[in-house]
Amino acid sequence: MALRTILAGACALMFSSLPVFADLAISGQDGKQVRAGDGLPMVPTPDSVAMIEFSSAKAPKVIGSINVCSTQMGPPSALAVAPDYSFVLATCPQKFGPDKKLMPENTVSVIGLDNPTHPKLLQTVQAGQGATGVFLNKKATIALVTGVGDDTITLFTIKDRQLTQGSQIKLEAKAEPRDVIIAPDGATAYALRFGDAKVTKLAIKSDQLSRVADFDVGVQPDGGSISHDGRYLFVNNFGGAPTTTKGVGATTVTDTRTGKIVDAAEVGALPEDVVQSPDGKYAAVVVGNGSATVRNAPNYNSVFGKLVLFGINKGSLTHIADAKIGHACQGAVFSDDGKRLLVQCSVERDIRVFDFDGKTLTERPEAVLPMESRPGAMVTAKTR
Repeated sequence: MALRTILAGACALMFSSLPVFADLAISGQDGKQVRAGDGLPMVPTPDSVAMIEFSSAKAPKVIGSINVCSTQMGPPSALAVAPDYSFVLATCPQKFGPDKKLMPENTVSVIGLDNPTHPKLLQTVQAGQGATGVFLNKKATIALVTGVGDDTITLFTIKDRQLTQGSQIKLEAKAEPRDVIIAPDGATAYALRFGDAKVTKLAIKSDQLSRVADFDVGVQPDGGSISHDGRYLFVNNFGGAPTTTKGVGATTVTDTRTGKIVDAAEVGALPEDVVQSPDGKYAAVVVGNGSATVRNAPNYNSVFGKLVLFGINKGSLTHIADAKIGHACQGAVFSDDGKRLLVQCSVERDIRVFDFDGKTLTERPEAVLPMESRPGAMVTAKTR
């Protein structure tokens, strides 16, 4: 009895010493984007991937960070996290060359989160040139990575948090796939082709990837997400959609069964991110809106980005609310209960906080989270 009591006490002490977290967001920061006019020294700052604890009742706080290559280039989908938060994948499309100028890169970092306060680099692998968009299937056994520079989609199998390259699909020249999305069934994926305004439907079987069909979407499809049942594909289009004003950014809804657009909403210039609430009832779109990319731009104090909230009802989007955000803002995530959003703003180098009650967005400026480098991608296990 005494031994049993001692063991029980030891186990209780062991588990009580493990950190307990609220919701966890993963944010990638790009320090390579050194730009005149920011009012900062013209030297790079560190790239990093940060673990951020937050909830609808708790301000965001960085609890762990690791200096690995991250990016602000392309859509804010350069991170993927396993459903159990055991590891993160971070893509890297650029690096500094010997002449200290940026050149293409093709790496994917595997980051272990056994303890999110002390993330560890487990592996680095090579994908296509300009590796940008990354997506994990629900079982975290398959990852797809886009190669913007060589028009590829690379499949990796995953076992024990180790990536092994399987097949690679080569798309047409200048297709420029910026994002790729795996359907909930794990057998289908969709590559968003910024260069030629198409979506390529892909089939996944074991470690093999094959093309199924192409269908048209809006102009310059940049990033997207898929409904929880896999029926609808939400895509941000820089150049608009067939039923919207030409040249004005739009979010489209495509029926994956037919490949046809069933709804489209104008949102403004440069829609960066479209993410769904964990319950699938809402979609948040982060819109650049023509805002400045440096602090000394003439329109810095007059033009701002915006956060747009839609209700989702099968294949339709219903506008709910807008909120002013910062400049050249990038990724967004919902809290697990859907009542709070975090939004990355790259020029200000911070992460903004908004509360959402289903009808209105309320900014919480007292909770803003400053970052050392430009935040460019963000994810949770339930948002993308």
